[in-house]
Amino acid sequence: MRKFVISTRLTIKLSSFMMVSLLVLASACKKSDDDKNDSPPYTCASCKTTADALAANNTISKGVYKGVVIGSTGIISIDVLNSGTAIKATLILDGQTIILNSAANWVAGQTFSASFTGTANSQTYSFNFSVTNNGATPVASGFSIPGHPNISFQLIKETSDNLIKCYEGTTEGIKDSGQQQSSVLNIITSGKTNTWFALSKDNTSSQINPASGTISGTTLNCNCGPTTTIVGTITADEIKGTYKGADNHGTFQAKRTL
Repeated sequence: MRKFVISTRLTIKLSSFMMVSLLVLASACKKSDDDKNDSPPYTCASCKTTADALAANNTISKGVYKGVVIGSTGIISIDVLNSGTAIKATLILDGQTIILNSAANWVAGQTFSASFTGTANSQTYSFNFSVTNNGATPVASGFSIPGHPNISFQLIKETSDNLIKCYEGTTEGIKDSGQQQSSVLNIITSGKTNTWFALSKDNTSSQINPASGTISGTTLNCNCGPTTTIVGTITADEIKGTYKGADNHGTFQAKRTL
């Protein structure tokens, strides 16, 4: 009888110990999950918080132009005599940095046109650039980018009071037929004008499509017509959202890289 009592007490103590251990483990797991949920939002450590453009160039074609690249994925910044004598483009494509220069002449009051050329890994990169005399409607064309025959730039002029931000990301979705769909999606935001612009490239068809819309607070809305809706939210340096087209729907995310 005495042995039975000892065994029973031991069983009770072991059961209590196991219960306490499980409660501690559950609490630790919950804390770990809470820590993940409370992780700080993404911030681009290398991105500027103030504009590179000088006020003296706000209404002329000198200055800074920033944008996104679709062909693979990338960003570009073009400096047209912003603070010195250089006419230079910095292209970051698939993580590789290519510096391109131009010997074009800038003339006040006239449309500015330039041919940019650079070399990386023993290969030559080039494109043409033009912009009106007030810096509006910058356009890139005539691309010769090794390994990227189907490439496109979306550019915006930055001003001293309007920091241009560029984001690189992707979409994941499904067509009404059940076919999976994904694409590269790169976005530009203009804080002063509360507008955004984007280029996407379908990973199956390689078709490149533009999109644009407005920004209200931290919410992106799309001027996409009656059959398409895009809604995104900006949190720190990241944009996440959903889209719905005529025959598809899905999600997107993009992180700031410029």
